Amino acid sequence: MGGDMRTKRLILVAAAFLAAANSFAFAQPIVKEIAPGVVLTQDIQTDPRSPLIVNCVSVDLSNPTVQIKAALARDAVMANDATKGREIVSNLTARTGATVGINADFFPFTGDPLGVCIVDGELVSEPAGNRVALAITKQRAAFFDIPRLIATLTTASGAERPVAGINRPRTSSEIVVYTSAFGSYSIGSNGGINLICTSEDLPIRVNTPIRLVVKEISRRPVSTPLPKDIVVVSAGGEAAIFLESNIAIGDTVTVRFNIKSANDSDWTDVVQAVGGGPWLLRDGKIWIDTVAEGFSVSGFEKAKHPRTAVGLTADNKLLLVTVDGRQTISAGISLPDLADLMKRLGAVSAINLDGGGSTTLSVKGILINAPSGGVEREIANAILVFAPQPEVTPVSQLVITGLPTEIISGMGIPVELTTQDQTQPMPANFHEKVIWGTRGGIGFVNQKGYFTPVKARKGYVSALYGSLSVDAPVEVLPGPLAKLAAELSEEPSEAGRSILRITALDANGNPVPSKQVSLTVVGGKPDVQCGATNDLGYFETVITWDPNAGQRLVVATSDSLRTEIKPK
Repeated sequence: MGGDMRTKRLILVAAAFLAAANSFAFAQPIVKEIAPGVVLTQDIQTDPRSPLIVNCVSVDLSNPTVQIKAALARDAVMANDATKGREIVSNLTARTGATVGINADFFPFTGDPLGVCIVDGELVSEPAGNRVALAITKQRAAFFDIPRLIATLTTASGAERPVAGINRPRTSSEIVVYTSAFGSYSIGSNGGINLICTSEDLPIRVNTPIRLVVKEISRRPVSTPLPKDIVVVSAGGEAAIFLESNIAIGDTVTVRFNIKSANDSDWTDVVQAVGGGPWLLRDGKIWIDTVAEGFSVSGFEKAKHPRTAVGLTADNKLLLVTVDGRQTISAGISLPDLADLMKRLGAVSAINLDGGGSTTLSVKGILINAPSGGVEREIANAILVFAPQPEVTPVSQLVITGLPTEIISGMGIPVELTTQDQTQPMPANFHEKVIWGTRGGIGFVNQKGYFTPVKARKGYVSALYGSLSVDAPVEVLPGPLAKLAAELSEEPSEAGRSILRITALDANGNPVPSKQVSLTVVGGKPDVQCGATNDLGYFETVITWDPNAGQRLVVATSDSLRTEIKPK
């Protein structure tokens, strides 16, 4: 009962701000400088039929103080723990000291990017199929291309064998090379051999011969330590037979990872690269090669999803874009609409990156967008931007005001950022320099300081001003009941009985506790006819079915909502 009273009080308080919510809806994009040469543009469509949150970070590639880098999650492809080498973007951004971080390539829920990845000139993952990628050279030129791997191993006698890949699991008849970028150990594989080598030519770079001195030939299916000067060449099947027949301890072998360009671009000087796909824009025209790059048209291209994209403008700016989706505050976007958006943002060429629950934009470790899963998804790699601190008028310690300690999901509220000494005059451009965000996946703060709580959990509303940052704790509570979800499963211990679960949900999918549920059962009898949802938002009982009943049906009601379900 105490929880119900607390929720009712919060709803009444939040209602006082509902009129203000409309005043914070805006049609014109908000533009803020994150750092010299790095600008955030935020555009929010508030039409309830198709709400959309778009964030675009423009990076001036001609500004010598700004650096773009590819980054592996946890600085390695694989880790021997639950993350399997993955990391959330906000943590990756914060621990590297980056100004901006955005998710990059697709991944198989390990830390291995599916496509090409080059970090500071080192090839850590090879190109994938026909997928497009972003590349940046040491001369700071950026381009998009579909790279194709042509890799070889050449023995001391000149015999040659194709190399299939780098820093990934190998199949039975491949040669795969492992470096310290893979992690602490290589993968132990049955039915093959491993050449444990040293090299003075590391790291492995594109279009560059790497000489390896064979120190050991191992046939044991165990992982091999990978310090900085060790390279493991792993082979199986016919490839293993080739190595055994042509290589001895002490031999020098040469591996070479060449990249053939679909656009006749030279990858020799590429120092940063991430994969993605498909194309969105080429030479100023919409170009979406979904099928050619191995994606689905109906479920991927045409459907609305959260999206991440990267584009290049005619005046040498790199655009890092997120579009939130699968939420009441932002519906998501199809690839054709994303291509049109990138064009309107000024891109002349652009590609899609991994989206869905991976779509994440962080500034100095705070979340700028609202990930669709509420909490951030751990990803395999990212694009990072490093830039100097913006110039701001110095102020004393910052304080976020106007934020209650508890707030109802969906009930937005304006918040303010002031100095601790509120008698001190605020600089005229103070609010123009403030970057708003969240921590903990609780919702979304637009760049005018309007907070929309979404996910029921504890977290923080955050703000940045120059080198200063401040977090205000808040707990988001479930909103009013908006949906009943019913689920029937067989009772495993006894035939003719089913477990019924009724879950009460608010508009943002949060489970709602303490809601009274009443049942009407046709063709059976529930152990409990009515009850309240528990702290996890569900009411559960067991139904015993009449074996002679001609019809079986469950109807559940709560407040004015009704749902029904039939056993299969």
